Amino acid sequence: MSREKRESCLFSMSEKAYSGVLLPETAMLHDLIPNFDDEIAQMHVLAPTGWIMGFNLTYRGPEHLLNAYPEAWRAIYEDRNYFFGDPIAMWTMTHDGAARWSEVRIPDLRGVMQAARKFRLNHGVAISRKVAGKRSFLTLSHPDREFTDEEIALCRAKFQLWTDLVLNRAALTPAELDVLRCFRDGLGQADTATLLSIAESTVKQRAIKACSKLGAKSRTQAVAIAVARNYL
Repeated sequence: MSREKRESCLFSMSEKAYSGVLLPETAMLHDLIPNFDDEIAQMHVLAPTGWIMGFNLTYRGPEHLLNAYPEAWRAIYEDRNYFFGDPIAMWTMTHDGAARWSEVRIPDLRGVMQAARKFRLNHGVAISRKVAGKRSFLTLSHPDREFTDEEIALCRAKFQLWTDLVLNRAALTPAELDVLRCFRDGLGQADTATLLSIAESTVKQRAIKACSKLGAKSRTQAVAIAVARNYL
């Protein structure tokens, strides 16, 4: 795929859209983001006509991407290479923070926003954040009204948490990783304590801390997250 084609796909990759079926990249986000299904359902409520979220953007595209915009719009966006000239995409690449679409002053020379309105993408908000030199973005749309300040604050808070979790900011200690590695290999708490020459209570405390840092509800989920992020 050419660089132009690849970049135009960043905001239109239908094969990675979340539709209830956990495709490989969606499945990884499912492990990385706590309460994934509930969080995604809330995004659909907040943005009835669609939304898109990408993490760790590189020249190859986002490392993780969820696109819930209408399939017909994604097809047009890609076919017409709307990425080049999309003022909202440009804003997310060059700004940190949040802005309603109506507040973005980048010229829409190709008429991208006018074309989007045919799919009821009338109002929206763009959220962008750069962590460790890598950019991530969340853009949501609404057919009937602007997003409220409260809704934007909620989305920003969620997105900040998700980027922290997805982009390797958990700061697990080597000792905590040792415990998770034992759990991954099928060892129980007692066997882990014996193998690491520590008390069972220490194993328990390290497991609790690891779960907290990873946003995991259980040891099993903590191991899954750590494996997905290549910590282990």
